[in-house]
Order: sequence, then C-alpha cells, then structure tokens
Amino acid sequence: MATTTSESAPTPIVVTDKCLIRPYALIDVEPLAEAANLPEIVAYMRDTFPHPYTIESSKFWVDFAMKGDPMVNFIICTLDGTPAGGIGLIPRKDVDHRNWELGYWVAKDHWGKGIATSAVKGFSSWAFTKFPDLLRLEAGVFSENTASMKVLGRTGFTKEGVKRKAICKKGKVMDLVIFSLLREEVEGLDESNKA
Repeated sequence: MATTTSESAPTPIVVTDKCLIRPYALIDVEPLAEAANLPEIVAYMRDTFPHPYTIESSKFWVDFAMKGDPMVNFIICTLDGTPAGGIGLIPRKDVDHRNWELGYWVAKDHWGKGIATSAVKGFSSWAFTKFPDLLRLEAGVFSENTASMKVLGRTGFTKEGVKRKAICKKGKVMDLVIFSLLREEVEGLDESNKA
C-alpha cells in the first residue's frame, strides 16, 4: 500500500490522457464527500452508497479502501490531481472467483469530458495485468443509466443480457443490464491502440 502525508497523494496505478487513478488517501475525505453528495450520483448506485454522503461516510470509505487486501478500490482524479470519482472491483469467491465486478462513478462536474471512458479502459487493463488469474470483468448497469452503458460499449465491454426487474431503487423497479470484458478482449484493445 502506498504511504501518504497530509501534503501528498499516493503514486497513481494508471495514468491516461484524461485522468489518473491512484489509491485513496486521507486528503481525499473532504473532496470525496462534496463530489459524492449529489442525488445525480447516487441515483444509479447501490443502496450501500450512502446519501447524504457525509464526511463520516467519506472517512469510512477512504479507510476501507486504504485497508483493502488486495487493494481494489481507487480514486479517479483529473490530470492535475483533482478528485473526480471512484473506481473499483468486487472480487468474487467460489466457482466465479475468476469473474470480478467492476464499478465506477464520476463527479457531476466532470461529466461529458471522457474521464469515465478513459478510467474504465485504463483500469480494466490494469486489473487484468495486476490479477493474472482474472478472466473476466463484469458490470451491471441500471437500465436507465444510458451514459454508463455508452462508456462500457466504448471500452470494449459486450452487452450480454438483461436481468428483468432485477433492481428496486427508492421504490422504482428497473432492469439490470449486464456487460462483460474478457482478458483476451482487453489484450486485443491494447494491441489495436499501439497501431
């Protein structure tokens, strides 16, 4: 795990043309709480993502992420280091232990700038490199979250199917759209980017 001081941020694990992804640090608590405390952010997140998103919520998450073993949850920042969202993995167990879930969100101030697409693409490549036994990444998207579906489509994920009426958020029932990316597909994307 990267070490930090109150004046510096950990070393990024991914740097793209639009963002960097690095471990969380205590310096992220306040900007994270501010960015995450919007109804537009929580609308398509699991209920475990709190709203309102308080300083205490942020402290809990940053502490949880920093103690991860393996570390799988990271902050997305703009290239100048401004916190812009979060991205992470949920490792699975049992027979699907080589199939992990990908989740991400981007702060409203950074929507429409290509940050989500850049982060998902770079982080997916990192995940397959970091975890050699990983065969597949999977992302579930609420059916009304068309922006996230576009991000996944742009980054090589394949829409596999729809789990009908699988989500109930604040009393509203929605479908869950399942996307996946296989190891060999991300390797193919990396090769096409070199050309």
